[in-house]
Order: sequence, then C-alpha cells, then structure tokens
Amino acid sequence: MSIFDTYVSESLFDEMHDDKDNIRDCWKEVVSDIENAGLHTLEDKQSEIDWHLQDNGVTYNIYDDHDGPKNRSWSLDPIPFVIEEEEWKIVKKGLQQRAKLFNLIIKDLYSEQKLIKNNIVPAEVIYGYKGFTTEVFDFGSKEDFNLYFYAADIARGPNGKMWVVSDKTQAPSGLGYAIENRLTMNVVAQDLYPSIETKKLASFIQEFKDLLKKLTKGDISSAALLTPGPYNETYFEHAYLSNFLELNMVQGQDLLVKNNTVWLKSLSGLKKINTLLRRVDDRYSDPLELRNDSRLGVAGLVEALREDNLNMINPIGSAVAENIGLNPFMKKICQYFLKEDLILPQIATWWCGQKKELDFVLEHFDKLIIKKIDIPNNIKVYFGRKLSKDEKKNLINLLIQNPHQYVAQEEIEFSTVPYYTEGKIEPRNAVIRTFCLKKDEDYSVMNGGLVRISENKENLLTSSKRKGGISKDLWILGKDDIPLSQINSLTHTPYIETSIDEISTLKAENLFWLGRYLSRSISTSRLILHIIKKITNFYRNEVLTSNESQIILQNALTHMTMTYPGFINADNEKVQNINPIKEITSVIKDMYRAGSLASTVMMLANTNVNIKDLLTLESWKLFEEMQKSWNKFINKKNDSSMSMASELDKFLIYMMAYKELVKESIFKEQGLILYDIGYKIEDSLHLISKARSILCLKLDKSIGYDVLEGILTSLGSFNAYRAHYKSSLTLENVVDFLILNPQFPKSLTYMTENLLKEFKELPKAKKDFTSYEKAMLKAQELLKSMNLQTLMEIKEEEGIYVQLDKKLSSLSDLFLECSNEFSNTYFSHNDE
Repeated sequence: MSIFDTYVSESLFDEMHDDKDNIRDCWKEVVSDIENAGLHTLEDKQSEIDWHLQDNGVTYNIYDDHDGPKNRSWSLDPIPFVIEEEEWKIVKKGLQQRAKLFNLIIKDLYSEQKLIKNNIVPAEVIYGYKGFTTEVFDFGSKEDFNLYFYAADIARGPNGKMWVVSDKTQAPSGLGYAIENRLTMNVVAQDLYPSIETKKLASFIQEFKDLLKKLTKGDISSAALLTPGPYNETYFEHAYLSNFLELNMVQGQDLLVKNNTVWLKSLSGLKKINTLLRRVDDRYSDPLELRNDSRLGVAGLVEALREDNLNMINPIGSAVAENIGLNPFMKKICQYFLKEDLILPQIATWWCGQKKELDFVLEHFDKLIIKKIDIPNNIKVYFGRKLSKDEKKNLINLLIQNPHQYVAQEEIEFSTVPYYTEGKIEPRNAVIRTFCLKKDEDYSVMNGGLVRISENKENLLTSSKRKGGISKDLWILGKDDIPLSQINSLTHTPYIETSIDEISTLKAENLFWLGRYLSRSISTSRLILHIIKKITNFYRNEVLTSNESQIILQNALTHMTMTYPGFINADNEKVQNINPIKEITSVIKDMYRAGSLASTVMMLANTNVNIKDLLTLESWKLFEEMQKSWNKFINKKNDSSMSMASELDKFLIYMMAYKELVKESIFKEQGLILYDIGYKIEDSLHLISKARSILCLKLDKSIGYDVLEGILTSLGSFNAYRAHYKSSLTLENVVDFLILNPQFPKSLTYMTENLLKEFKELPKAKKDFTSYEKAMLKAQELLKSMNLQTLMEIKEEEGIYVQLDKKLSSLSDLFLECSNEFSNTYFSHNDE
C-alpha cells in the first residue's frame, strides 16, 4: 500500500496530482523517495527537524494570546514544495516586473504624481489610504529613494498559474525564516532526498550584502537593522538576519539624530550610521514627524532622509504600494510605465469608488470578498456568502455611503500541497512568499522562498498569527549555475559585535540592569526565605525564635525592598506581627507593588529579553522554564508557609543556575563587565540596607544571634563566616566580615576595590578619575578610615551604634551617587 493512497485533495488544483490523479513529473522523485523511506523514517526526520529548530531557538511571537506562551516554536514540514525550473523562470520574470513597477509607483507618488494627473489611478485610492505618507511627499525624486527589497505572496490559482495574492513593500518579513528552513532541510535532505538537485539561496544573500556595501560605501559597520524590539512577532528573524548580513541590530533607543545625521549610541561614544534596514513600520519610524506616540522609532529620522544623510531599506512611505486599492489599476499602470502586460495574474479586484464597479459588486455580492482600503494589518475581511441578512444589509449601506473606501475581490481557492502530520500525509492550502532585491536597474529573485500552509484541511487561510509558523521549504528543481565557494556558501555563523567599545548603549544598559535585578531577586528571595523558615520553626531549634528578632528581620525586609509602609506601618503593626505571612505574601507575589519580588522578576525578564541574543540557548531555555514555574507560583492562591518556602527554594536554584550561565555566555570584554558592575552595586546597596536594619541595633545576645544568622543567611555566607572565624556569632566579627574584610568577596571593602579596578577597563576610563570613580574612591577612603573598635562604641542610653549607622548611611549615598554618575556617563550621551 502506498503512503499516498489516503491523500485526497478536493481542491481544483493539487500540486502533486494532476486532474487524472497521476503524479506530476516534478513531484515523482520526491514521492518516490518518501515511499522508499517509509512513514517511520519520515516521522524520524520530522523529529530531527523539530530538534534542530528548537536547538536554534527558532520562534514566532504571538500577539493577543492570553491562554498560552507568547513564543511559539517554528514548525517545518519534511516534505518540500517543489517547482520546475522552467515554470520558475516565468515566475521570476513576473516578480522582477512587479518589483520594478512598484519602485516606479512609489517614486511617482512621492514626486510628480503622474499616475494621478493622467487619471491612471484615482486620487481617492491614494489619499484615502493611511499608508500614504505626506511627510515625505517630495522624496520620490531622490536618487536613493528606491524599493530595494520587495516580497510578494503568490499562490497557484484554479487555472494552474501562479497568482499574486499580496505585495510587501515597506518592511518585508520572512527571509530569515526561509533561510533557516533551507539550512534545516539540508540536514535531512541528504538522507531523505539523496538525488534531488535544487537551486541554492546563497547568491541572493551575497547580493544583499553587496547592496549594503554599496549603500554604505564599503563600510558595512555603518549600517544597522532597526527592529521594533524583542516583543515583535518576528524578532527571532531580526536577530537572525542581522547575524547573516553582519549588521548591528538596534532599537529606536539605540539611535539618535544630531545635526540631521543618525548616530548609534555605543559605550565608547556616538558612531555614525548611514544605512538602515528597517523593520519598523512607516508611521512608527519617527515620533517627531509621523506618529508622536511611537516608542519604536527615532526622532528626526525623516529629516535625516530629507537631507540625504541616510539610506533606508525600504524608504519611509513605501507602505503606499501595499494598498489593495491599487490592484484594479495595475494593468493600466504596467502599460503606462513599462508598455508591457502584467506577467503574473492578480486576484480579480474591483474598486467600489466607480459606479460600474460598485454595481457589479452589489449584483455579485455573495460571490465576493469585501475589504476596506486600509493598512494591511488592519484590514477586516467580509465573505459575502457568510454574512447574515442584517450583516449583509449593513455592509451594503456602508458600500453605498463610502464606496471609495472599499474594494471587492473574487473568492479563489488556491492549490493544495502534501503535508505530513500525525503519521499521515494530508492536503493543505499553501502560499509562497518570494523575495526580490534591487540590483542596478533590475531586480534579482531568490531561488526559493517561505511557504506557509493552512492549519487544517478545512482552513483556506495561511496566516502565522494564530498558531505560530507552519511552513515548508520551497525547492526550485535544477542544477545551480553558480558554483558554491567559501564566499557564497550559505552558512550560519552567528556573530554579534559586542566588544566593549562597540556594544550599543541600550544593550549595555540592559546588561548593567540585568546584574542589578538579578542581585535584587536573589537577595530578596534569600531574606524572605529565611524569615518564613524562622516563623515556621523550619530549622527545628529547641528554643523558638523570639518575636523581637522576627520583627527586626521583617523590618529589614521592608527597608531593603522599600515596600513601605510594610512591616513599619504603626497602624497595622499588631496585625502584621500576629499574621506576618499576609504581608510577606504581598511582598513576594504582588507584581503591581513597587519593590516586590514579583515586580523585580518582571523587570529582570524584560532585561533578559533585551540581551537574549548575547546569551547561550541554555540560558534562554532555563529562564523560560523558571518563568513558567514562577508565574504558576505567584498565581496560586492560599499557599501555606511551607509551600511558599519550597517554591522560593526552587526559584533560588533557578536564579543561581541562570547567574552562572550568564557568566559563561559573555566574555568580560564583550560586556560582562557591565553586568558585574551592576551586580556589585546592587549587592552593596542591599548589604548596607540590611546592615543598617540589623547590625546597627543594640540587642541582647539571644536576639542578636537570630538576626546575625539572618543577615549571613540572606547573603549565602553563613558557612563562609564559620569557616573564617571558627567561633559563634558575634556582632564585632560579623561587622568585620561583611564591611571591612578585604578578602571576603561579598564584603563592602572587597566590592568597592573590585569596582574601582573594573572601572579602569571601560571605554571612557581616564587617567584622571571620572565622576563615578570619585564617588567610589570616597567610599574606599571611608572604609579604610573605619575602626572596628570605634564603630562598636555605644552609650548606655543609646539603642543603636551611631557611628556605624552614620558611616553606612554615607556609604549608601556614595554608592547611589556612583550608580547615577555611571548611568549618566555611559547611557545618556548628554555630553556628546
């Protein structure tokens, strides 16, 4: 029995079978290889593909997904979509023609507007579309105002020809996924399809690099890929492409415009950028001239383009070419500009702003799809045959009242292609995204593409928005004319420029705060854990912990986390002392409470996402597992004290493992030093806070032992103290150990001296001392001047060690000053 015996397509055109149910010539070898391999092998190869995609961290972010994780793994089918070389030649010519045509369209619409003046395209179609950017109206005549990168979604129609479904002109996505699909398929193709020859993708990627070199005048380091950031649905692809094309990947905050020139804010200073590969939509690119509420773009970007100080792939304003209102006029436009007929057919489209067309739409309403002319992401689609009587009536009224805002399209069923799922092969609808690149006066087309397939047999739509990416690799059959070499071979060598001099300011700032939030999370968790264990008598001491020592530790928690009024609130002090777990639970789980552990973990997660491309895959996986466990914990109601202690223990293990993986991921010279500095500053501030709350109090010995144990345990240093002093806990020894000991890595003295050494390794280090170094030098001098005997002096009537508290207060101010001055020096660029 054949594997394909159960494969039955009800489509008018199936890629694999002809209308007599015979295997098409281009599919015969693929089908034969699958038959020879068998379903078991196909299943093994699917597992191998899944493993490779997961190992490479290939994801697609899902918006508006409240029921599951936002990162969905990418899915690739082991059965390719194949096209014969001769057919592809025709498709390529059609795509080249279309790319050339759209380049002429955007140039015209932002300059002379001949299309409107000569009645080729109605003015309402252009001006009624939100993608038309009036702010760049006169840019069309500029030499570098070009559609450099074009993508088109194509699919085979019922007549067997490839049809254009949609055009992508402003910031086409999918190229990175297409490359990853090919590299992953290469892993299994040698075993599964040993004798099938396909066209390669390498030359297209090399041409992209050549284009970047041309635009940057040979200095590709002056180019960057502008991403909306890690929460964008295709962020994986942005990082992936930046690696392949050897570009800096930047967010809007990484750039500034000064004197009409774009600059990258790096740790060593400002660096000129003259070319941007843009993945931020037009209207969000410049909050100064476009959408003023955008936090994704760069203020002044349009002015930099206006002054010819910036090349952009693709230029702001290119979204106008994605207007489906242009479709009915593409034949006329093609004749007007190129004196040619369109090579690739489009879906039949009627603009309702013309009476004849509107009458046709109303007459054939049930057979058409109605769409509003709008930005593609916002288009609402109405299937005439699916509307209720009232819905149909309301839509017809809208069409009559505002006809120029609507188009109607023929409802077409596209071809099906074989897809392996759950041990069988089924038909699925497929759409191919193809890619074109401007090369001199023409366009080159990639010999492959990204194939997206429908979620199930019944669904004709192939969107990735709902379930993530369900995809295939596109194979153009035939031997490649271009011999492979080391120069043009398609290899993935992920490299990101993160030397301490070149690292972007935003990434540097995130590394600094990663250290601070990680230190804060660990320190807070340890103190809370110790308090809970003391309350529940977890340590099984013969003598119960005194109520007074509990109060001291609880007050220390409020001061350290700054979750005021907390345990220090005089109005509910009695209630909290009777049932402190209620307040502790809030400090752990309330993410809307500033200073809580939950809010700190949330900020830690944000910084982790922003440096994800610097970390190893193991770090990503560990953090995601930790987040799943953490979110489950904080959403759980009515935890017992011991249950919370158990969860915090588990969380601490995750945190410590993540901490070590961060250190393994990044070299010190790449930016780890910034993480170290942030971690030490936060550790120092927490130590000072706990020391002021605990060590400065005059206490009885029985109470003193409990609280001294608490501060050492919260630092993970109890055993280290015992090994060093080989004695029971005394206040003098603990102060000496935590504040003055130059050998203990967690002491204030040690961290201060270490920070001063690390500061000298930074790009803006000077022979003279910087402002942040001066603050730390004062701290060092203050620590050296501190005498243990003097610090421990106390008068009979005093309840605190006044000298120790004053010194610690001064040290706290100096560390805060150091942190602020450090941030101003490296993260603000106010002095440049």
